[in-house]
Amino acid sequence: MSGHCLCCLDLPWSPGRPERPPHSDYYALHNSTIAPANISFDAAVPPTTYSAAVPPAEASTPAPPKASASKKAQAPAASTSADHNAGTKVRKQRKPANASTGKSTLFWVNTDPESASGGTKEETLKRIRSHVMSEHNRKKRLENTKRYKSKTWKHLPFQPPEQIAGAMGPPRPPPTVPLTSPSSRPRSGSASGSASSHRGSYVETPVIKSELVPVSNTVIYQTQAIAETETWDEHNLEDFDGVVGYQPQATAPPVWTYVGPGAHDPFNTGHTQLTDRMMRHLQNFLSELTQEAHPLQMRYKPKLQAHWSTLIQRDPAILHATICMSTSNAAMQRGELPIRDPSQHRSALVVDTIYHRGETIRLVNEGLSDPVKASSDELIAAVSTLLIIEIASGNPDYLKIHLAGLRQMIGLRKNFADVPSDVRFQISWTDIRVACMALTKPIFPFVRSIRPAGFELFPPNDDVALLATRLYPLMKIPGIFSDRFSQILKDLVELCWYAEWIKGTTAYREFNDETEDYFNFEVLSVEYALHTDRYTPTGQAKGDNSIEGCTRLACLCFHNSAIWSFYPMMAPLLPKPILALRTALEATIPNQLFALCHELLFWLLFIGAACSQVMPAERSYFVSQLAAAARLHRISTWQEARVILLGFFYTDRVHLPMLRQIWSEVQLQWDLSPV
Repeated sequence: MSGHCLCCLDLPWSPGRPERPPHSDYYALHNSTIAPANISFDAAVPPTTYSAAVPPAEASTPAPPKASASKKAQAPAASTSADHNAGTKVRKQRKPANASTGKSTLFWVNTDPESASGGTKEETLKRIRSHVMSEHNRKKRLENTKRYKSKTWKHLPFQPPEQIAGAMGPPRPPPTVPLTSPSSRPRSGSASGSASSHRGSYVETPVIKSELVPVSNTVIYQTQAIAETETWDEHNLEDFDGVVGYQPQATAPPVWTYVGPGAHDPFNTGHTQLTDRMMRHLQNFLSELTQEAHPLQMRYKPKLQAHWSTLIQRDPAILHATICMSTSNAAMQRGELPIRDPSQHRSALVVDTIYHRGETIRLVNEGLSDPVKASSDELIAAVSTLLIIEIASGNPDYLKIHLAGLRQMIGLRKNFADVPSDVRFQISWTDIRVACMALTKPIFPFVRSIRPAGFELFPPNDDVALLATRLYPLMKIPGIFSDRFSQILKDLVELCWYAEWIKGTTAYREFNDETEDYFNFEVLSVEYALHTDRYTPTGQAKGDNSIEGCTRLACLCFHNSAIWSFYPMMAPLLPKPILALRTALEATIPNQLFALCHELLFWLLFIGAACSQVMPAERSYFVSQLAAAARLHRISTWQEARVILLGFFYTDRVHLPMLRQIWSEVQLQWDLSPV
């Protein structure tokens, strides 16, 4: 029977469904004309519902016999276009049982064998063909639109969100490509021939999987998000480097490739996602703190950023260490570190410092378990940075333990000179800071840079030319200054000349990269020599209760105020040199040790007063002694005092404001204790 044959066609629906959808019989009936057997429709489009439009039966036309319907069902391919386009035939009255089943009004084509011949009515075929072709055309329009968009955005550095899987929400269905079915054959007849020209099947393309990294809250690099209400045309397409939402990690275009020559973008780290706060702290470290580590650099900043960005790209330990340094530095400037009261409220900076410090310690411990990684540049730099952070604790004994561990890590290398120069600079900086805190000898050897060949330096102005000229006669007196200390004083003079060329306002001289690199290492070299000169070659302390000892401590304080900018504001964190200078002067002044060099004593007292501005007890001692010395030697104005100080280590750039303030305090002392 015709109804059973039509139902046996291979129709595209999911296997295992209990019954076929009501409108599926449209495709079964239309298969004899356009054969859309393999067409799949979008699941998001609801099926079209047709109303019950059953034409009234006419009694004058008899119903076709069952045998004729069976013949047509057995040989559907033999039907001609004349059969399909025959005139309107009168069909029998619909059986009451069909209406009671609640099925579609067109479901009678299969369920009512006696009325199957009525399915060839022209109006029925038109309705079925209209439905199928509308779906086919809709699919074709969607595919053409997708193909056009893919060609349009292909040459741009980004693609619209709808082109990226999961860009603004859950993944969309994979795109489909229309292909002509090789098994499709045109039917005979005008109706079947016209419909067969649109025949085809849809084959799903494989989905390209890529790891997606959310960049909405945790960002890899800085991008400016576009508001959802704006259009893509409202922005410069060439300047936009990212997309809103999710982005494939493997092909994410960086905002810029390098921080400096040869360095990767630290904000595009593959091992750690950066939040906005982490990115701000990292930016502060790269732009500010790295520059402060080299106080005399002018063109060295790109190289520093290249060095640190490369380390940050390689290992997460140094990333967390640098962020922790930035947060701890900001917290110290605000007075939130070190924590003196455990019950006090902790700001976001303190919380970030504690978190990143813990992450650094955890990652360092993991790295130390690997013998190869334990001596790597990244892990050595992370431990050295962590030591700088621990300086805020103010416990030098605690720092010495970590320094000993760092020394064991470096012992795994061939020698200390084998460590890269930038990492070695950081280690020496940390070692010297700890020595300054504890007033002890540094534990690491210092690798001094080679002086540029044929380089000569002269002072930038006449005032700077007077630097240390009052100390030169003492160098010639046996037993006052040792040869080693005299050479340190000469190196400090040349370093001050270079610093005034770089930082001074009276003149400027251009230096090449080699010279700049040399003097930046000389900053550490001179300070290292001042610390180590307090000890004999066998490691015994020389003592500070001498002219050389007091002068050495004063030079160390001067270095931390004129070359570095630690004093006077960071004096509570590095108080040992100031306290030692006061102790030495208290022991030597009563013994009239400076009777023949009272101008030297005047300079020693001034340096002590200038560096102890935020240490009230020490400041009061130095100012009172300075007032007594000025009165004794009839120095009545700060201009007269400046003339004397210019012959020692003194620069107007740093010390002139301090001199005026100190002199006002000296005059106040005179008013309170008149002769």
